[in-house]
Amino acid sequence: MDTFGELAGTARACVAERERRVPLAQLKEAVRGAPACRDAAAALRSEGRAVTVIAEVKRATATFADLSGVGDVAILAGFYAAGGAACVSVVTEPVRSNGRLADLDAVRAAVDVPVLVNDIVVTPYQVHEARAHGADLLMLDARLRPLILESLIERTHSLGMAAVVQAHSQGEAVTAVQTGARYVAVDARDPETRQVDRSRFEQVAQVLPPTVTRIATGGVRGPHDVMSYARAGADVVLVGEAVIRSVDPQQFVAELVAAGSHPALHPTTYREG
Repeated sequence: MDTFGELAGTARACVAERERRVPLAQLKEAVRGAPACRDAAAALRSEGRAVTVIAEVKRATATFADLSGVGDVAILAGFYAAGGAACVSVVTEPVRSNGRLADLDAVRAAVDVPVLVNDIVVTPYQVHEARAHGADLLMLDARLRPLILESLIERTHSLGMAAVVQAHSQGEAVTAVQTGARYVAVDARDPETRQVDRSRFEQVAQVLPPTVTRIATGGVRGPHDVMSYARAGADVVLVGEAVIRSVDPQQFVAELVAAGSHPALHPTTYREG
């Protein structure tokens, strides 16, 4: 399994190749002409829902198994939005996850809900690239050096997007908050073994202040997991492989959304913010 440093190195090499084709100055010009970002905060903290749902489009699983048969990503994203997803995530990482910017373009054109870009982001170029292609939120990683992470968060916010920082441990979650994260995604999947431990969310979320939006990622198989994460303090759940493999993605998302709106959850998940 590649270390994060190796993944980051691969990402930099990919970025260098893309920057040769599309210079940063050209991207910045595209950003200036792009429509304004959609309101991610309003979408993810929806009235009447204890937990909202982000549904993800991707071409490989978290263990890098091929999902290339996913079909038309625009149609899939449309199903997600019709099912009530508050946001659609698009994996654009090209090497391990078979992602592509064309998928981001297709999803952005297909849905009106906010769109999250999920990639290994290591340079400011990628921040401008995501915004130029219509992103409203951008996933960053708390394993980056704090000064780099802080700079990328600030750049993301300066372009109108929301930065979502992924953490796997309490230490990473603290780093995310200290560097300016307002959204922290706690990944239940161990970054080395790729094994899922759903209790990781509750352990890590303990160190997050109530002002931070808490996103649970990894291991969402159905409505029961949504309610379980909600009881552990999640504001949002992100689901990927399970919805892609489902027989009816729209109905699957609708069931997750309904679980996140269950009346029994509201007294449990209410926090002073």
